Amino acid sequence: MRLTYLDILEQCFHDKFRGYNKQEVDTFLHLVADDFKSMAEDLKEKDRQIDLKSAEIKELEQRRDELTLQEPSTPPEVEEELRALRKELEEKDLLIQEMKKADASQPTGNNPLSQLTPEKLKEKAKQIINTAKQYAEKHTANATKELDSLQTEIQKLQGQKQQLMDNIRATAVEHLNKFKAGNGNAGNSVQD
Repeated sequence: MRLTYLDILEQCFHDKFRGYNKQEVDTFLHLVADDFKSMAEDLKEKDRQIDLKSAEIKELEQRRDELTLQEPSTPPEVEEELRALRKELEEKDLLIQEMKKADASQPTGNNPLSQLTPEKLKEKAKQIINTAKQYAEKHTANATKELDSLQTEIQKLQGQKQQLMDNIRATAVEHLNKFKAGNGNAGNSVQD
């Protein structure tokens, strides 16, 4: 049998000669009962959180199962790009077949296409890639220079802005002081 906080609170002890101090026992039982009550509330809250998480897990599992059953859909842009790539691939295949036929009809090795080997094609591709990298590095360096220049210009403009604001403040203070001084004299001349 499990005790509840009410069981502890309602527990009574009989008085006996030379027994425990009844006030101390009651105080202790109240402390224990309060602890039991807070633990019971914590357990209920934990159970509620477990139920919520269990429901969330079931929902997520159901959603996962629904998603796995659905056919994967490809966005229209990707489909269009795939069609274009397939068409380009077919055209390249046709071109290769025509080149093979033309190469087969040439009895001598004078055909420039017959001199192309995979190694030469790879070398040419590497050269193209290296050239592209060099252009990219050059453009990156130019962009970095331009960015630095713009940042320097921004700093100069900010300095000029601050100087202009300081000048405006100084002029405003100067005019305010002159105005105050003028009003002070005008007030004195009226009293004369």
